[in-house]
Amino acid sequence: MSAPCVDTTNGDDGPSLEAESAPLPEDQGAEDQGAPVSVTDDREPDGPTRRCILTRAVRPREVMVRFVVAPDGVVIPDLDATLPGRGFWLSPGRDVVETATAKGSFARAARRAVSVPPDLAARVDHLLEERCVGLIGLARKAGQAVCGFEKVKALVASQRAAVVLDAWDGADDGRQKLESIAVTRGVPVFRALDRATLGRAFARSDAVHVALGPGGLARRLEADLIRLGRLRGRQGTGEENDPAARTSKGGAQRSRGTGGREARTGPLDPAQVGHRSGATRRTK
Repeated sequence: MSAPCVDTTNGDDGPSLEAESAPLPEDQGAEDQGAPVSVTDDREPDGPTRRCILTRAVRPREVMVRFVVAPDGVVIPDLDATLPGRGFWLSPGRDVVETATAKGSFARAARRAVSVPPDLAARVDHLLEERCVGLIGLARKAGQAVCGFEKVKALVASQRAAVVLDAWDGADDGRQKLESIAVTRGVPVFRALDRATLGRAFARSDAVHVALGPGGLARRLEADLIRLGRLRGRQGTGEENDPAARTSKGGAQRSRGTGGREARTGPLDPAQVGHRSGATRRTK
């Protein structure tokens, strides 16, 4: 007797929590469970977590990739985790997506026949890249992003940078200098994008060094850069950080790279961006 089909659509009101956490048959492997899970150690989770249906790794939801089955039976990525239907989560990584496709993990998790596009990993890659470009562009228009070596260095040195991006095809000397300064100040650095892609966010031919000030756009960008960096195998210094852990013991919202001060989310102060004193000094 064939296994019963599971309805993966739940209307237009967003994902169904009941469908998202529905138990699987006892004979189904744990690697195919896409439902929310709790961390089994003694620490309190910093935010929502999900289990990868292939590796069984438990990670913050923000750095996982969600997939759903469309009404026509095709598996599609849901990067915003807002599409209706039961979600299936994978750790970011091209090999993870390709292995899950080859092993039939989506079909087992859905308990029905599904169609998986052969270029699914490439589709996720493209969607994440466009999201990153869009977020950087929004930050630029809001006055929360700068590009260029001197401007980025000054922003990092003044402890007003939350995220730094270095083009992976940029010169090594400039990248190493900025990364050295950023690391000493706790600012994550990402190398998932090339100079032409970074340039698109600033309406120019290319950009090698980019930085965003603290705020919601920077946090969203960091989560997408973690996913894209792991998918492309181009990891910087920020991929192991948990972007979901944003609160101090007192509950105040804070961001890395602000020297412990509460993050400001308004436009960057041109006077601070232009301040270069101490840009090459290391903190003790």
